[in-house]
Amino acid sequence: MAWLRDIDIWFADHVFIHHQQTRRYAVSLVRRPEEAEELVQEAYARLFALDDWASIANPHAFTIRIIRNLAIERFRRADVVRFDQGAILQTLEIADQDPTPDVVAMDRSELNNVVKVMQGMPPRMREALHLRRIEGLPPAEVAERMNISVSTVETHLIKALRLLMRTLNRQEVQAKTEQATAWETRERLERT
Repeated sequence: MAWLRDIDIWFADHVFIHHQQTRRYAVSLVRRPEEAEELVQEAYARLFALDDWASIANPHAFTIRIIRNLAIERFRRADVVRFDQGAILQTLEIADQDPTPDVVAMDRSELNNVVKVMQGMPPRMREALHLRRIEGLPPAEVAERMNISVSTVETHLIKALRLLMRTLNRQEVQAKTEQATAWETRERLERT
């Protein structure tokens, strides 16, 4: 669709996909669906007015923050604020949706394991896996690039995924065994 701008595509992929959740959050703040929809639409308008929209790390959380700030502005400007609305704004904090450092470390470790396993694969198997799963190419295009049939691509993928899963499962079992052994050793030392 040539008539769509980059910001329109970004908005659809990263913001509007969460519209129902965003709207429920706005309703939880203001309690009236019409007013909640106004907050959501105003937040969307503010997003479209940004020059650096593409640099927003977490567009959904950013949108939620805008809605919260808009609700606070409305409550401050209002002559009368219902008690329950004021209490909600005082106690409601948005949970940080970024992964915690331990999750990031575990994910990096797992990614490093996947990379190591992939490096040990036969070259054609690794290439098929990379083109299909990492670059996201359809099987027909992978076959064309590799100059092989689609069924051969599928065979390479099946073998690669089996090897990957078998190796990663083996590593996980080994890590759990080592961890259990370390705990048992520590317990024995503490008893003596």
